[in-house]
Amino acid sequence: MRVTRNYGNGMVNYKKNEKGSYSSLLQSALSRSNAGRRGGRLASLLGNTKDTNSVGNRNFITSSQKSQKFYYDMQYHAKQVGEYADALKSKKEDSIYDKARESGSTDQIVSDVKSFVNQYNNMLKDLEESGTRSDKVFLTQLSSMSNMAERDLELTGVIRKADGTLVVDEKKLAAADVDTLEKVWGGNGFPSKAAAKAGSVAATAEQNIEAEKSSTYSPFDRANLYSSGRRSSGSYFNYRR
Repeated sequence: MRVTRNYGNGMVNYKKNEKGSYSSLLQSALSRSNAGRRGGRLASLLGNTKDTNSVGNRNFITSSQKSQKFYYDMQYHAKQVGEYADALKSKKEDSIYDKARESGSTDQIVSDVKSFVNQYNNMLKDLEESGTRSDKVFLTQLSSMSNMAERDLELTGVIRKADGTLVVDEKKLAAADVDTLEKVWGGNGFPSKAAAKAGSVAATAEQNIEAEKSSTYSPFDRANLYSSGRRSSGSYFNYRR
């Protein structure tokens, strides 16, 4: 390629720019190139470019967000199991069963049983999806508990499926008398034991949440903006339900 004399001189000769300083065309081009690379690297760190490295960063952050949300959901479902089991717990005075006897309606009991079953199934799905060793142990223990209580649960229209999840026969549940409901759901049987185990599930989920927090990389951390790609902990992307 032939370079004209004027253009060649312009590349190396200095001229006054808009800011009043002197620079050559070559220096200006190099400066713009360096600025572009710096801007591109910053955009990559912030996840605002389609560069391969930025995709990796976005995937890392998205994965961490997803993991934290997953464990928050698991913790929530486990705590809900405990709360509904506690609501169904037979107390010495003014229990949910005493109120049902007074009003002649078991609607509140039926509602709490259905909610317990729903959250219990959600917790089982979380444990199954997690697949960690400790969560598999919880899943096995809960399955064993429901298996032992299968006949009692059926008295109130709650059927245990082969995978350990529960299904409600609403007509049978609504037809169950208060004494039967109290015997199955208000004592120290399956609901109480499942709630105790759910407490352990919630505690383990909390530990996993904290572990995810400590390993979450935040590109907004000042140190990360000028590092050579090393990951450090950050909290900007910590997700809370």
